[in-house]
Amino acid sequence: MTILFSFFILLINSSNTFSQNIKESTFRFFKSVQLSEIDQYGFIYNIEKDNLIKYDSKGEILYNYSNKLLGDITQIDISNPLRPLLFYKDQGVILALDNTLSQQKSQISLNELGLYQTNCISNSNFDNGIWLYDLDVNEIIKINYYSEIGYKSGNLSVILPNMDIPILNLKEKNRLLYATTREKIFVFDQFGSLLNVINLCAKNGLIIKEKYILAYDGNFIMNYNILDFKIDTLIKSNKYSKIIDGQDKIIAISKDKSGASYIDILK
Repeated sequence: MTILFSFFILLINSSNTFSQNIKESTFRFFKSVQLSEIDQYGFIYNIEKDNLIKYDSKGEILYNYSNKLLGDITQIDISNPLRPLLFYKDQGVILALDNTLSQQKSQISLNELGLYQTNCISNSNFDNGIWLYDLDVNEIIKINYYSEIGYKSGNLSVILPNMDIPILNLKEKNRLLYATTREKIFVFDQFGSLLNVINLCAKNGLIIKEKYILAYDGNFIMNYNILDFKIDTLIKSNKYSKIIDGQDKIIAISKDKSGASYIDILK
């Protein structure tokens, strides 16, 4: 992970400003990035409007994908690197790619399923389905490999009257689905049953590990211990636009997207 962004780096500056156990290294990009993600193997995915580029850990371009007809890419889900998902919100379309960024099958039209206001999506690696949240019906929905609706939560305002809507982001990890709102994180099992509600805001980034969860609200990076449910403040900073999982480090993107920081929490 030490050279993941070497192709962007102009300057590196290391510091121990947060605490004895937290180290930060900052660097700048050659150009601003629109959206960047890193998969579990260290491959980097950078989105520039309608163009998706996949890099190796040395910064060499491996593959790219673009579909001018669908316009700008809204979201990418790389929780399964063998099946990255692209979401085109304006068109109501999801594309499933392979690890070479080649389209696997026909595009999934959410409009044809009667889902006109889908806000976010997530891979369901348990069964090769896709989770999504539709604002219009206020439901969490799962569609299967054949683009058929297999699960609908029902109106979340009725089922969970204290839930603050809308859902901003969905993420599946370890067979659990994490739904992020502006104030809380809702944890569901594979059948849509609510397991836990975490009183943390993660609108600027959610990182899920085996023993802990990191949530960033734009001002504080908070640590939630999954075993004892304890919540601690890890870092106080409002200089990041979001945080992403760098496997053994946090990668925090600057607000102007001109640079980022490796944050090593030494866990």
